Amino acid sequence: MGVITERAPRKNYVCVQALRAVAAGLVVTHHSISLWLEAIIHRPDQWRWINGAAGVDIFFVISGFVMAISLPGLAGRENKAGVFLTRRFARVVPLYWAATTLMLAQMWAQKGVAMETLAMRWRVLASYLFIPAQDGNGRLFPIVTVGWTLNFEVFFYLLFAAALALDVAPVAFLTPCLTGLAMAGLLKTGPWPDVASLASPVVIEFLYGMLIAELVTRRRMPGRLLGGGLLGGGFAALMTMRDWPAPWGSLAWGLSAGAVVLGAVAIEETVGRRLPRWLLAAGDASYATYLSHTFILCIVAVLLNALHVTGTAALAGAIALGLAVSFGTGWLVHRYIELPLMGLFGRKRGAAVVVVQGPLVAGGGVL
Repeated sequence: MGVITERAPRKNYVCVQALRAVAAGLVVTHHSISLWLEAIIHRPDQWRWINGAAGVDIFFVISGFVMAISLPGLAGRENKAGVFLTRRFARVVPLYWAATTLMLAQMWAQKGVAMETLAMRWRVLASYLFIPAQDGNGRLFPIVTVGWTLNFEVFFYLLFAAALALDVAPVAFLTPCLTGLAMAGLLKTGPWPDVASLASPVVIEFLYGMLIAELVTRRRMPGRLLGGGLLGGGFAALMTMRDWPAPWGSLAWGLSAGAVVLGAVAIEETVGRRLPRWLLAAGDASYATYLSHTFILCIVAVLLNALHVTGTAALAGAIALGLAVSFGTGWLVHRYIELPLMGLFGRKRGAAVVVVQGPLVAGGGVL
């Protein structure tokens, strides 16, 4: 009941697993509203619910937490950095490459898409290599637009692996690295090279997750009442916060997302056993949902336009259908594409890839 409790690290964090499903739902809702504005009522400059994008901030904090809390699984291993990167490759890359290839095939099928230009060739290569590169409109989006977040994820993995290779505690190594990159992003002026976009305040969110893992390891977590307050207050802030001017707004979003994840971990023992299995299954499939929903929402737009649904009904339909079909498709992709790919690439590289249906196992997930 106190403010600080002594608590040993757990192996399963089902509240964090559920939070992954919530984060994916926020992103899908955000893009469903954008879909309604752009493809159904054709008013792209109208109000957008930007708060749904906070799902990405939650994902980043969770990623930092999971990477740090999984460190005991690498204890005593030789070439810890290689093992870590191999696991991350098997978990993240195959499905993303599949999505990128599918999007390229779709672009090839569309008339007027100039694939032969040097800029386009570089963008394709950069998309596969997780390197930021501009699209035709000057935006730093890969072929699969939501993959911009994976550019940051992979960058974080490389820094984490560098700490392991140097045999330095990752939190000690990454604290100055990520803080310095965040400060550079806050202070930079004028045009920078595309790859310099990785110097952004958003990277500090990975550090927040790592610091939460440090609190768990040191058994200095908030009590369940304070944890519940952090979870509720952080989520309320994310859902009501205005779009502050960049880049300083990123700090406010990140702190609120950090409070949400800290609160979720703090109430694990009280709430974790009560969470429904369907929510945990949605958390299992959150990465597949995140990558596949952009394809699905295009189909939703075609359907609503064919039915001539307009106005508020179209908005409700875009959100309801977007969530239902995206999560349903995400589960199918997870079950029949993602898991087989993880097993295939894990075996080829000798990785210990364990498929877990249910609670998030430390080290088992990224998004």
